[in-house]
Amino acid sequence: MHKILVIRLGAIGDVVLTSAAVLNLKLSYPGARIYFLVREKMAGLVKKFAGVDEVLTFPQHAGARDLFRMGEFLDSIGFDLLVDFHGNIRSRYLMKHVHASRKVQYPKRRFQRFAAVKWKKFGDNHPHTIDQYNKAVIKSGGKVYARRPIIKLDYERGGNSLFENDRPIIAIGPQASYPTKQWFPERFLELMAEIIEQLGANIVILLANKDPEIESFAEKKGLEKVRVMVDTPLEELAGIISQCGPLICNDSALSHLASAVGTPVLALFGPTHPVLGFSPRGLRDYVMEVDEFCRPCSLHGRRPCFRDHRYCFERITVTEVLDRATMMLESRLKEEKAIFIDRDGTLIKEKNFLHKPSEVEPERQSIEAVKLANRTGFKVVVVSNQSGVARGYFGEDSVRAVNSRILQLFSDRGAMIDDFLYCPHHPEGVITEYKLICECRKPAPGMVEAACLKHNINPHRSFIVGDSLSDINLAQVMGGRGILVRTGCGHSTEEKLVGDNAMRPDLITDNLYEAVKYITTDSTG
Repeated sequence: MHKILVIRLGAIGDVVLTSAAVLNLKLSYPGARIYFLVREKMAGLVKKFAGVDEVLTFPQHAGARDLFRMGEFLDSIGFDLLVDFHGNIRSRYLMKHVHASRKVQYPKRRFQRFAAVKWKKFGDNHPHTIDQYNKAVIKSGGKVYARRPIIKLDYERGGNSLFENDRPIIAIGPQASYPTKQWFPERFLELMAEIIEQLGANIVILLANKDPEIESFAEKKGLEKVRVMVDTPLEELAGIISQCGPLICNDSALSHLASAVGTPVLALFGPTHPVLGFSPRGLRDYVMEVDEFCRPCSLHGRRPCFRDHRYCFERITVTEVLDRATMMLESRLKEEKAIFIDRDGTLIKEKNFLHKPSEVEPERQSIEAVKLANRTGFKVVVVSNQSGVARGYFGEDSVRAVNSRILQLFSDRGAMIDDFLYCPHHPEGVITEYKLICECRKPAPGMVEAACLKHNINPHRSFIVGDSLSDINLAQVMGGRGILVRTGCGHSTEEKLVGDNAMRPDLITDNLYEAVKYITTDSTG
């Protein structure tokens, strides 16, 4: 596979949701060059998707002639794989007229969503839109690791760039694609006033177009407490949202943008419903909704309400939203940053399916590396693939015994490891219990996500350090930064990072200590 074309022309939220599937394509076909065809407005944002090598733009108001010319241009590139993540008339035309040895289209679940709206039949299986995009990856012959939207940003240390004070920031997105999808504006105004008075937080109001009532509120409260951003470029908007937490919004594109940069989302759902597949999917996102017999009343929430009141929003009170927002803000303020460290070949010396505690030998300067991480406020979590369990070489008791020995050796020297996680599975194992495709074997993010929930870690502000491609790819999947070390299998891994299209780590260092020294002194960490 040499060249892959991904098609998703709009809308903003749907484009953001493709980011996981695009990354999975890249991880499945690491040598391929991935082109992403999108509307001009979203080009800057798509450039921040991990795995995208080149962005092609489609005119905002394209006609039939533009479509024909685009088809001719795309055909001239010579693609091996076409992936249609849109499924509309334009994308189907391009899929038909652009030659490629393989073409796949994601399943849109048209009937299931129609049944949910028309007859309120939800069924037992209502996958997220990201899962549907990933089905196209599987149809192409690829594998699925990422299941959450991902946009990687560079972070600056020390405060925020929006206000001259150090108070926390809550983002508010009071608009939606249709007025019927908007929680009542007067309640948003009341909520913002309560946030300022009770929580003492700053507020950033994110608007797609001007709103005189909202802007009047902001002027009254003053720029020292409230900022209004109107029609901000998407790539800039992503950076703004990353400084906030939580984001409170309707069922809108903002929720997916926030999820993709690691900002927790409190989404207010009225006429729409998570069963339709478009709820925010961040690790700590929350959908606030009420049960009403008429929900969902339409696929995109566009249809006017037929009842005397919009009860789906009427029953969501300011007090309830404020209480939930308070909990999310408190959690956000206590977030930890972490260094996730591979075990064999990074933390300790590689000894081919090590299972005897007596053979544990720390890598050079690894104890000093952990002590440095401790001193600078980083959680230290060891994440390790232990396929020897699935292969029948040893049991989980042996893995735990080795981990206990490591913990003892390091703690005796004042180096504290906060947690050990391991994956005992392998799809080609011989032990039935462990022979499976799991969500914890690196580069799948299961171990990292479990640690993040347990220790309140923000994965987007954290690092993965390891000696293999699975470690570097895990960093991409979790939205953090990856560092390759030359210990263990690191030299051979480095040799594999060839070609212009290869996904590379953020840094390559000689050992774990050099990696941690970089992490703890780098101004963008």
